[in-house]
Amino acid sequence: MTDTPQIDSGRAHTLLDALGEQLALREEQFTIAVVGGSALLALGPVTRTTRDVDVVALLDGDVLVSAQPLPAALLEAAGVVAADFDLPADWLNAGPAQLVDFGLPEGFLARAQRRRTERR
Repeated sequence: MTDTPQIDSGRAHTLLDALGEQLALREEQFTIAVVGGSALLALGPVTRTTRDVDVVALLDGDVLVSAQPLPAALLEAAGVVAADFDLPADWLNAGPAQLVDFGLPEGFLARAQRRRTERR
């Protein structure tokens, strides 16, 4: 049995940049709302590791919509990143997407910190 690769802050940035590159190759663009450990890693306030990136919502204009199911183009791009970086297929997942149905905290989007991925 192999260990699940751990994602630290540097790797979180690398993976999200690689995802952005794969999406750009497909001429696709998504704004994803990420929560949990990977969100904290991307912003830098923690040094722990995580095994995945939890997408709670997609931004459609100025409205957050459920990330369940993740769009096919996003899943395809994430699959390439998984193969390139030896990650599990579900490294990018919509596990917490039901939170949108229950209602995210008031002001969630206004407090969200944005990060653009690097496109080369």
